[in-house]
Amino acid sequence: MFEWGLSFGLYFINSIAGSIYADKFLKAKTSRKTALIAWAFLYFVFKSLIGKLVGGIYPFGNILKVAVDMVIVLFLQMVLYQKNLSKQFFVAVSFIGGKEIIIYIIIVLSIGLNYVRWKISYIFLEKEVINSIDKAKSWTAVSNGILGTMIILLYALMIIVYFTVLATKFVKKDYYLQKHENAFLILPSIAALCIAITLRMMILPAENEVTSMMFDRVPATLFWVPLICILLLGVNVSSVILFQKMVQLNEEERKHSILENQMVQMQREIKEIQDIYADMRGLKHDMKSHLESIAAVVGRTDGKERQELDSYIGKMEETVGRLDFYYQTGNPIIDVILHQKKQEAEKQNINFISDFIYPDKNQIDVYDIGIVLNNALENAVEAARKTAGNKKIIVRSYQKGSLFFIEVENDFEDILIIDTETGLPVSSKEDRRLHGFGMENIQRCARKYKGDIDITVKETEKGKNFILTVMMYEKTFTPKMP
Repeated sequence: MFEWGLSFGLYFINSIAGSIYADKFLKAKTSRKTALIAWAFLYFVFKSLIGKLVGGIYPFGNILKVAVDMVIVLFLQMVLYQKNLSKQFFVAVSFIGGKEIIIYIIIVLSIGLNYVRWKISYIFLEKEVINSIDKAKSWTAVSNGILGTMIILLYALMIIVYFTVLATKFVKKDYYLQKHENAFLILPSIAALCIAITLRMMILPAENEVTSMMFDRVPATLFWVPLICILLLGVNVSSVILFQKMVQLNEEERKHSILENQMVQMQREIKEIQDIYADMRGLKHDMKSHLESIAAVVGRTDGKERQELDSYIGKMEETVGRLDFYYQTGNPIIDVILHQKKQEAEKQNINFISDFIYPDKNQIDVYDIGIVLNNALENAVEAARKTAGNKKIIVRSYQKGSLFFIEVENDFEDILIIDTETGLPVSSKEDRRLHGFGMENIQRCARKYKGDIDITVKETEKGKNFILTVMMYEKTFTPKMP
């Protein structure tokens, strides 16, 4: 009776812990609450009905029990959660491997607790607290209940701590696992499962006698078994941490490479545009000279022909005037970027307003400001394009002491989702591995100058406005990228 109650208690803890653990990694097909309850209930039912039956099959009961456990977990994940085989397999193997290893730590702790109970019983017998068969039975029932409760609570504590640490350290839960990455993550758990099966064969005899038979024969295993189990759990956690570091490092390298390529491309494009506009300014100067000469000749003409020629020359002067930059910020590179983005916005019927002035002190690299403006305005055009009615983008800059601020405001109607890890908006594009680096590049440039970014969404009568504010501290310029 005691063993059955203990088994059902462990099944209950496993069902709750497994449902929560799966929910941390997988997306439910229905509601999250429904998936949690269904997973916990069905796992408890399956384990209660099949667990003891399969475990009693000799000589492969131990292996078969783990295999059936794996099938149950994978089946529940496939039924209740969206298809993601690599992630589902990792969750199943890590869950079963973790709980199977933890149980052997609990077995050693239970031996210690049982020893304490035996000592207390001996004291009770010496002092004749237990002096009858009825009192002995009562003490046995009470002590079994206390011992079982303590074992279940210790097991629950270890399960909660282990799976919480594992889920917390696995930061990139939306990351799509490749085959080799999945193998790297699950091999430690598979090794833990193999050791758990071996320990099960060594500790539990086929005759179902004393569960501590191995510990009786080799007392040193009371120390080595829990130590090995703890190390195996540590290896599983370490492999997850190492994997996350590798993913983060690869992403940082890719982002850095994209930022460098973006800067090189921008430098090349701006140089080409500056050359074009230099030629255009020369052409503008020459045409103005020609127009002045023509105007002098026209000045000697009277009547209707004079009016027609004046109108024609006026239109030519207006056309020549458009050959120059629309904005004069104080830096030709920023003029080119704003001019380009204005043209892109107007093609999408977006009203583009700029009140941007380049900072007086040249302590901020113009290409860093260019990266900020290029990415921010690209995002602004993309967001404003999706809105209805009159669309606008406003870009402005201002200084407060040594602080230089860039502010980009645009119409916005999407749902803003913030990444809990980076604190930045999540890209609305389908392939997020190839997109969404613009805001991170802006933040990297800001932090290069000991600054940062701030994002707010302002409700207006016409809709929502997305406001990005970038702060840079001029006095702390360092030429190295972070």
